[in-house]
Amino acid sequence: MRAERIFVTPPLHFTASNEYRHALWFPFVQGLGGAYVGVASDQNYTLLAAARSEVAFIVDIDRKVVDLHQIYAALIAAAPEPAGFLALFEPGAGEAARQAIAAGLAHQPRDQQGRVQALFAGERAALAVYLQRVRDQQIGSWLADPAAYTYVREMFAAGRIRVLQGNLTGKTTMADIAAATRALALPVTVLYLSNAEDYLFYTDRFAANVAALPSSPRSALLRTIHDRFPTWESAGEGDPRWHYQVQALPDFQRRLGDRSHGRNQDRASMLTTAVAVGAVERKSRGLSTIALNTTEPAGEGDLLIARADEAAAPRRD
Repeated sequence: MRAERIFVTPPLHFTASNEYRHALWFPFVQGLGGAYVGVASDQNYTLLAAARSEVAFIVDIDRKVVDLHQIYAALIAAAPEPAGFLALFEPGAGEAARQAIAAGLAHQPRDQQGRVQALFAGERAALAVYLQRVRDQQIGSWLADPAAYTYVREMFAAGRIRVLQGNLTGKTTMADIAAATRALALPVTVLYLSNAEDYLFYTDRFAANVAALPSSPRSALLRTIHDRFPTWESAGEGDPRWHYQVQALPDFQRRLGDRSHGRNQDRASMLTTAVAVGAVERKSRGLSTIALNTTEPAGEGDLLIARADEAAAPRRD
């Protein structure tokens, strides 16, 4: 798969997430399987583990975030459980961590190995604090739940997590992901955008990239909306910043296809239209849905039926 050349270096590097309530999304994604596509850092591991995704593609415009995932992959491989992984970020484990990263990047060019090792050296202390918070304060996170950690570890070991530098509005990376998921006969069941929509317009290329993703009736788009935007209150206690939203991915694809008269040119215009037609449902403080098939998260029986329908399609690994 092709990474994209990014000609502008982001002014900020989001190597640590400032979202803390991903568990709000669990009822909507648990056990969906299929393919996962997401942006940003390790919060993707929490979400793909909850979804029990069969393959995952993590895309970010920032080279540092892509390099960070290489660090995590190498250290996860060296640590069978969350405590051992976290221990590799302690000051006394520096040499063991460097050796684990070197082993994980053994087949990468020497300049890339040096860049990743330098990133670890510079970020280690801050990441140690952040990752401890992920374990201690984020319900059901990949570091709080040993089963989730094991799932992520097995996915990396099997080569089922691909991390790419790419642009959601670019020509190659998203198109390659769409082609790969179609070749595998796997629907994209989770598309996690975090708040990336704050920084982009719904260009024709972006609309085409999203439209090309194979989806199922249960596929979900996950986004966060900062509470500075009117009417989108934060989740409150434990996360005073973000509103968590779930939108049916087929509905998002459909709305992106209707771009007439200034509609659906960006997230604000799309949400305004969705609110106006009554498609937005407030589930609880800081959580809303758009055009889901049911008013409640899918039950286990519904998920099994959906998975059976998807399994009937031919696939190859």
